[in-house]
Amino acid sequence: MKKEQRKKSAKSRTSNRIRTGLSTLFLLIALGVLLYPIIANYLAAKQAVTSVQKFNQEVQKTSQTKVKQIIDDARLYNAKLYNQYVYDASQGIKFTGKIPDYNQTLDIDQKGMMGYISIPQIKVNDVPIYHGDAESTLAIGVGHLQQTSLPIGGINTHTVLAAHSGRVNDTLFTDLDKLKSGDVFYIHTLNIELKYEVINTKIVQPADVSTLSIIKGEDLATLVTCYPTGINNKRLLVTGKRIPLTQVTPSEKISRNKFGYDFWVLAGSSSLALLALLTSLLLLLAKRRRLYHVAQVVLKQPHLADGKVQGEFGAGFYLTTSKKLAQHQAQALEGAVINSYRFVKAKKGLKYLIYYKQTENWEKFVTANLDGQYEGKAHDYVKGPHHTPEIPVKRREMQVVLQSDAAFEHLKFIKSEQVK
Repeated sequence: MKKEQRKKSAKSRTSNRIRTGLSTLFLLIALGVLLYPIIANYLAAKQAVTSVQKFNQEVQKTSQTKVKQIIDDARLYNAKLYNQYVYDASQGIKFTGKIPDYNQTLDIDQKGMMGYISIPQIKVNDVPIYHGDAESTLAIGVGHLQQTSLPIGGINTHTVLAAHSGRVNDTLFTDLDKLKSGDVFYIHTLNIELKYEVINTKIVQPADVSTLSIIKGEDLATLVTCYPTGINNKRLLVTGKRIPLTQVTPSEKISRNKFGYDFWVLAGSSSLALLALLTSLLLLLAKRRRLYHVAQVVLKQPHLADGKVQGEFGAGFYLTTSKKLAQHQAQALEGAVINSYRFVKAKKGLKYLIYYKQTENWEKFVTANLDGQYEGKAHDYVKGPHHTPEIPVKRREMQVVLQSDAAFEHLKFIKSEQVK
């Protein structure tokens, strides 16, 4: 019997440690999952700012003659693209020509960055634009589709810029679907700043490029992203028409994502953090819940002799976590006082026996004590569910029995309450 009790006690302690460890681990994982987008977005934004700053510094230290030459080369590239290499999938004409010197054009810093884009209404702030739309490019910013006009503006041009949406580590074009006609976006290339007013929003199949062709006499820019977010089986195209920088559209001051992706990530993370804090507090309080003992006197410094009785957990000083049960017991005792305590567990020195629920071993332990046949190991502290309380109590309510004077050194008096 003693060996069995030792095994049960050791098993209970091990189970408790495992439960606590797993709870802590899951809590940290949950917090990490929700905090990751915030941290990742912050780092991505910081990297974008650094890239744009270095790009602008490179432009500033480059001679005006050199900058003009780079822009003239880009204009020549666009002219050749329109006159000799224009394609239109809607007419069945496939592009087969070679784009001349694409990777060398608008590459002032030899790193592939040709400019940056801003869409203030959906909080896209100065995101770098790179040559091409390879996955490695889209992983770090906005890509320029090679078979379209370079983003320097001008008649007979149509530049197409693509970016991911719905990424947890960078919002990029996640809120592009919120833009409406009349909204604006800006493209910055070298020392050129271009402003475009949204004139059309369209959802198409991935292979449909019919609306990306150059239109004679127009200066257009189309932003492309996968749609809908998370499914990505279609493409969202937002096309803008060049307008003067000084022209103000009626809707450009309207914020389209007051409660956008970042807000909900932050709100979700904050809510989880608050929930984690409350859970931790509840677990802490659960470990240090108040205990109630009914007596006819105030017992600020109780001893085993003050209330030792024989009960379902053996002989000892009985307490309960249920104030409702304590109040019921007090009603049957004239001049009763409900004494409130908190037990501070000792890491070493005391022998504990704890049952967290009504298991088969708990039932055997209670039966042996009620029959006066318990011959197991003595304990200082026994805790477990009530066996036959006088009134119904919640399942989580427990009774505690202190069975040695050493245990009372850890019982802290809180207050007493006279029952009338």
